[in-house]
Amino acid sequence: MTTPTVFRSPAATPGERGLLLGRAFPDRIRRTADRYDALFLATGARPDQVAEAGVAALGQIARLAPELAEEIDGIARGAELPVHRIAALNARTEILGRYGRQHPECSTVVHAPADGRPPVTTQTWDWHDDLRDGWFVWQIEHPDGRVVRTVTEYGIVGKIGVNAAGLGLHFNILAHTSDTHTSDTHASDAHASDAHAADARTCGATGPEPGGGWLPVHVLARQLLDRCADVEAAAWLAMATPVAASSSLTLAGFADGRARAATVELSPAGPALLRPDADGYLLRTNHFVDPRLARGEALATEDPDTRDRLEALRTRTADRPRPDAQALLDALTLHLDQGAALCCHPDPGAALGKRWETLATVSLDVVAGRLAVHPGGPCTAHGTAWTVV
Repeated sequence: MTTPTVFRSPAATPGERGLLLGRAFPDRIRRTADRYDALFLATGARPDQVAEAGVAALGQIARLAPELAEEIDGIARGAELPVHRIAALNARTEILGRYGRQHPECSTVVHAPADGRPPVTTQTWDWHDDLRDGWFVWQIEHPDGRVVRTVTEYGIVGKIGVNAAGLGLHFNILAHTSDTHTSDTHASDAHASDAHAADARTCGATGPEPGGGWLPVHVLARQLLDRCADVEAAAWLAMATPVAASSSLTLAGFADGRARAATVELSPAGPALLRPDADGYLLRTNHFVDPRLARGEALATEDPDTRDRLEALRTRTADRPRPDAQALLDALTLHLDQGAALCCHPDPGAALGKRWETLATVSLDVVAGRLAVHPGGPCTAHGTAWTVV
């Protein structure tokens, strides 16, 4: 694998920022859109259904994150693609969740020590091998001085990332029985009014109105990095925002000499907030841990891989009470034939949509507001140069 592309957006309006990205990478954005169209079709979604989903997603984004709707429109104009195709990319988790399940995916390890040291974090991003060249690192400078750095896919506004205020975010897909009801009124709407006041205080931004639709999870991840400066603010905003697909957003920060971390489990049935264990570890794979939401678990019931990976992480972190980034990398270096696919390699004979690969390994430095990324899995990251942004 080659060194990842880093694109630095100068301070600009959202539409201008998207336009610059689209003009810089039109071929890569189009190729990513084409590959997702093939993946959507393999999952069972017809082109007309994908187009309809893209239009619907854009309407929701315009309502709940208008600045990111402008950015998506700019990307489409720059890449010379219909805006609904870029919106569908940003709603790819929702589309895939509606028409089929995604199985092997990411593993995340965050350690938030209680002794005054900052948190250490690392995750693998496992996805389809034909998208291994479909991602980049985006540094986004806002006109007011805010800076966001994210590892994301061409055409998608955000995923794993960190901001200059010191908020880090890791991303794991989940699956819930409620994911198939993307056009319904979601049970999580009820949480919006409860958390709205706290969201407005902590993020300094207006949260979604009760009954106000849903936001694609990748767009929500970027919104948290854009708007929030700490773990509690981001957790409130995430829990206040209705979604149409399930995901796990693991947040990390360091303030007043204290490491902080939390995971928000999101589903159309509602959110849940999880904290680190007594040893400071917050471990994530791809199934619900909250007991209420676990009753609707839809991925681990079909594939035990996610539970195997979580148990392997628990075992491999048990003897690392004061881990550094290298220790987390060591914990994640484990393959399927060793008991669990924390580091994932594709079966070349498998069909499209079934060839899973660790496309990137990402570590966040919340004190510096920077991220380090290695193109590939933990097994190839030892002793190699990482890209630091």
